[in-house]
Formats: sequence, C-alpha cells, structure tokens
Amino acid sequence: MGYFWTRRFSGLVVTALAIAASAGCGVSGNTASSSGSGGLEKTHLTVGALAVADDAPLYIAIKDGYFKQAGLDVTAVPVAQSTQAIPDMLRGSVDVIAGANYVSFFQAESKGVVKFKVLADGTHCQSGTFDVMALPGSGIKKPAGLAGKKVAVNLTDNVQTLTLNTVLKKDGVNPSSVQYVEVPFPDMVAALKAHRVDAISAIEPFITGSEQQDGARPVVSQCAGPTAGFPLSGYFATASWAQQYPRTAKAFAKALDKAQALADSDPSAVRKILPTYTKVTPGAAKALKLNTYPATLSPAALNQVASLMRSGGLLTKKLDVSSMMTP
Repeated sequence: MGYFWTRRFSGLVVTALAIAASAGCGVSGNTASSSGSGGLEKTHLTVGALAVADDAPLYIAIKDGYFKQAGLDVTAVPVAQSTQAIPDMLRGSVDVIAGANYVSFFQAESKGVVKFKVLADGTHCQSGTFDVMALPGSGIKKPAGLAGKKVAVNLTDNVQTLTLNTVLKKDGVNPSSVQYVEVPFPDMVAALKAHRVDAISAIEPFITGSEQQDGARPVVSQCAGPTAGFPLSGYFATASWAQQYPRTAKAFAKALDKAQALADSDPSAVRKILPTYTKVTPGAAKALKLNTYPATLSPAALNQVASLMRSGGLLTKKLDVSSMMTP
C-alpha cells in the first residue's frame, strides 16, 4: 500500500500537476485497433505494483493467463509507494496502480490533485494481517504503550495512521502522543531491529518477517472493532485514462476479478505466487496471514473508507465515491 501528504509527496504532487498541465491530462502508450484486439482500445498495459501480499491477484492473473484471455498483455513494474506512480500515470508510462491504498487516493481526489477511477477492489484487512509490531523488550504490549513512542508507517496521514488513530482513540489514547516516522515497508524490520523506531505498522509479508527475523510480536491490531474488515487497497487509473480506454478498463477489471476470486477461495495460490515477486521464501509464505480479496467492487465498502476519513479529519468534505467507480 502507498500512502501520502508529507512534504515529500507534496513535491510529487507539484510535479504531477505540471505533467498534467503540459500533457493536457492525456495519456499515451501502445494502442490497438478494435479489429485486432476484440474491440480493446489498448492491449499493452503497464501496472505499478508493490511487493506486498495485496497485489498477489495481479501476479496470478499474469501467470495464469487471465489477462491474455481478455486480450491484454500486462507487465507489472515495482514501485515502493503507490503514490510514486502518479506522475508516470499522468505521463502515460504507467496505466494502472495496484495495491493503492484508498485513503491516499481518496485524499488526492478530494483535494483536486488528480481525478481517479477505481477499476477493482484489492484487499480488506483481517485479524492478524494489519498489526503494530514491537520487540519483546520494548515494554509495549497494548495501545497505551505507544504513547510517546516512534511508530514506523510507509507514509503519514494514510490508512495506517487513520486506522491506528481510530484504535488509539477507542482505547483512550491521544493519537498526537504517537510520533509517526516514514519508513518504506521493506526497511521497517531493519529500522525496528536497529531501534530507530519503537514499533512498526506492518502488513504481510512484513508482519511474519519481523516475527521470524527478530522475534517481534503484535501489540495492537489495526483491524479490530471500528476498523474490522476495513478496505485497504484497490486498483486505480486516472479518470482520463479510463475515459480514453473504457473497454480496456473493463477487460482489465474482469480478468483481475477472476484472479481476486481465486486468491480469496484458494490461499495456496497466494502463497505460491508471493515468492515470485517478493523476498518471501516458499517456507515463509506458508506462515503468512492473508487478507480477503473481494471479487467485486462495493460502493458500501468504499463509503466505509470515506466515512472514517471524514471522522478522522482526513477529508474536509463529503466524497462521492460512487462517481469514482468505473461502470
């Protein structure tokens, strides 16, 4: 999941807006005539993806030929944070971003940075898949123990901080007492081990990685109570891209939904694909706790995100999430 609204990302936004202005918000890339591609406007797609369990269905769809069956040639390119792909999406060198956390992209939509469309759902959290981890000697055992501590998040003001702040408030802990520190997911375990942070807000495979490498333990579940089953990430394209390539967008979503259904019904498919695009070994993959992978995009689920964002101060006005969904 990629996240945002730090000064560093604000600079990225300026770059994105400059690109949008110079390009007229258009997109470019390989296109195909309708006669040779089943009516698809574009057949060669580049998808930005993170090395996290959220994006397993994307790689399943590539490996098992779901995209090819839909007339698409899809290439996944790694990104450290989903928001880093926005300038490339505006340039047209990246068509879709996978594993994009809803909070960051809804925030961008609300602020008028870029207009997006949600092509497909990604993951919804489950118990044990979205936790704050700490070392045994940290003295942190519950939410109250995080007061005055440094907690690593991939980016600030995102789904990590939103859900953790919600849990902290429920337990009577002032969220402002926690210092959030930006650390990319792949670097979190090292930062925890080196005591640069006191705890990490982690998802798989980094939860299991921190447990196995350093004996870290979950101290707070970020998927419990008011945040149980919370929608975490989805697949986004710019609104202009979706408008220019409507049949391509539909074909992509349909193929991906098929992979989502497989991932949700057969966890072994996720465990088999993870070592092919992450550093997780086949043995470690067997121990991972997995989220759910919804095969359909639900307006109610997206409204749950927007509602919590408003109550958490990350949205200053109501967001019409239904307008962001592709037909």
